[in-house]
Amino acid sequence: MPISVMQDGRIAIIWDLSQLKRVYRSLFAQLRADSGADMDDGDCLLELQMFLQQKAGEDGVDVTLHSAWEAWLGHEAPIPCEQRYAHYPSKGTDAPGRGSSL
Repeated sequence: MPISVMQDGRIAIIWDLSQLKRVYRSLFAQLRADSGADMDDGDCLLELQMFLQQKAGEDGVDVTLHSAWEAWLGHEAPIPCEQRYAHYPSKGTDAPGRGSSL
């Protein structure tokens, strides 16, 4: 896994697809474990997900089928969406399952 610093200060990490999947699964697992984690405040995780979904689609995976998407990522036992997001506060909410008062 070569890591280099570009002239403009950006950092380039060269990963193969299996390493990238592992990083995504790890980041997403952290987000699941800590619903208050700020990892989803930026575009990094979303951009990584969109890139991986494009690659999965190129492999013939229907990423709208959650079980197919998770199998492609390497999960052996996908967690149903209802269970995964049961305790996540929605964007713009103060508590899980409650809408914003604004």
